[in-house]
Formats: sequence, structure tokens, C-alpha cells
Amino acid sequence: MEQDKLDLTIEQIRSIMENNFHIPSESSLMEITPVLIEKLGSIDSDIREGCLEILYAWIMNGEYDNETLISLGDQLISLTYTGLDQEISDFVFLRAFTALEVAGILTFDEKCEKGEIKGRNAFLTPEIVKKWFTTAVGYYQQEKDYRSYVIGKGWAHSIAHGADLFRAFTKHRLIQKAEILQILHLFKQKLASPSLRAFKGKEELRIASAVYAALLRNIFDIHEINNWLSSIFEPFQGKHFWDFAKEPEKLNGYFHVERFFKDFYFMVKFGISREGISLQNRDEILKLLEQCILNADNNSFYFKPD
Repeated sequence: MEQDKLDLTIEQIRSIMENNFHIPSESSLMEITPVLIEKLGSIDSDIREGCLEILYAWIMNGEYDNETLISLGDQLISLTYTGLDQEISDFVFLRAFTALEVAGILTFDEKCEKGEIKGRNAFLTPEIVKKWFTTAVGYYQQEKDYRSYVIGKGWAHSIAHGADLFRAFTKHRLIQKAEILQILHLFKQKLASPSLRAFKGKEELRIASAVYAALLRNIFDIHEINNWLSSIFEPFQGKHFWDFAKEPEKLNGYFHVERFFKDFYFMVKFGISREGISLQNRDEILKLLEQCILNADNNSFYFKPD
């Protein structure tokens, strides 16, 4: 059977989801998988989101053997480069949604390592994770399409989905401090760099979530955290937001950083769902973030008594 002749209608996609993600009896797992991957780039939001959920569920339910998961991850991470040279294009949907599936494979591997998946052992090697990580860094560095929700096509959200991918990397046992520092530097670039488009879909919150996951590794002391937080605002130090009124690209970067500080502050203060590890130096980090927020405000609105 030629795989490229197989198709999935929205009705079939919904049927799979409504039947607890059981593999349809009329098709095999390996016949449907290439179709799901292709449709991760669909401009139809219902089809794209449905295929995302099905493929993710099959990954997390252990439907694929280890060898297939590695091959699948290789294919998915390579697809994050599709159309990457184009500032605005529909290829962004494929990049963003394949990134989430790679995150799923990383998460599944960690669950296997922790013995949470019966009868399965961890399967990713340092060489594979390094290869995927290097590819992911290149994708995120070069991503130019900052659109969040696209009218008529649904969520693109590549900046947010890329942050979710790096969140999965930060939680993986084979990612060490050097790689996490690289992730933090990458986030700093994405937040503070001049941007033609402003984030409109809480991308800063998704980045903050990934940073929080990184800090939960408890491998950074308070001085390292302070240096990183301080470095994010360096391009705007001593300025007010209105100083960039005639430089809208820089103004977008300013607002991205300011919103990140606030999102991260409340994340540290209240914690994050589904995480059970205590954050070291929590009170000190909150004080640092308070100072970051005041620095960004620069005596514009917040009252700070002497």
C-alpha cells in the first residue's frame, strides 16, 4: 500500500480521539503515522490540533517501539527547519507542532528512565539528545515568524512551542548545565532582541515556564541567576518605554522583557502546576525579580519609598 494515498478526514481524526486514541482497525500504526506528521502542517486548525493530540497520545501510550521513536524524533526535529528562511509562511505550523511532538518523545524517555512506563526502558543516548538539542537551538535562533493566533488558521505559536520543547530538554537527564546555559542565553536573545512583531499569545509565560523548569534542576546559585536576569534588561537599562516610541522594534523587545519579569515573578511566587520539586533560593529570586520589575519601570509608575 502506498502511504501517500492514505488520508485522514476530520471525521476520522475525531473518531480516533473519541475512541480513547485506539488505532483504527482498518489501518496500521505505521500507515497512519506519516499522515499524522504531514497534517501537523495543515492550515486547518481542527485537523492540525487533532493530529497533534493523536500522535502525542500514541507516543506517551507506548504505541511505538524504541527504534521507531528514535527514527520518529529524527524526522520530527528535522521538520522544525521547514521554511525557516521565510519570515511569514504557513510552514510555521509544521515547525511549531513538530516541536511539541519531539518534546513528547523526550518526556516519554524520561518516564521510561524513572520506571513509570511498565515494561519499557529509556532509549535515548547522549549522542541522540545532543543532535536533537543542537537542531532545536538552530531552529529557535532562526525562527522569524512570531505570530501567535492566525485568523482562519488557528495557533501558530512557534515561539511558545519552541519554549515548550526546551522545557522538555531542561528536564531531561542527559541535558547538563552547559546546555541549560545555552537555553537561557537563547531565551534572552528572543526576549530582548528588536522584533518586528510583538508577542500576543503569552509567549513570555511559556518561556518563563521553561526557565522555571531549568531552575528546578537546582544547579545554579543565586549569583548566576542574578547575572542572567540582569543581563536580559541590559539593552534597556536606564530607559523608559517611551524612549523607544520611534523605534517600535526595540519597544517590542522592551515589553517582551518586562512581561517576562512579571510572569516569572508570579510563577516563582505561586509555583507551577505539575511540578513537585522545591525551588531553591525562592525568596532571594523573588527579591531579584522585584528589582528587575522596578528597573524596567524606572520610576515611571511604581512607587518605591526611600
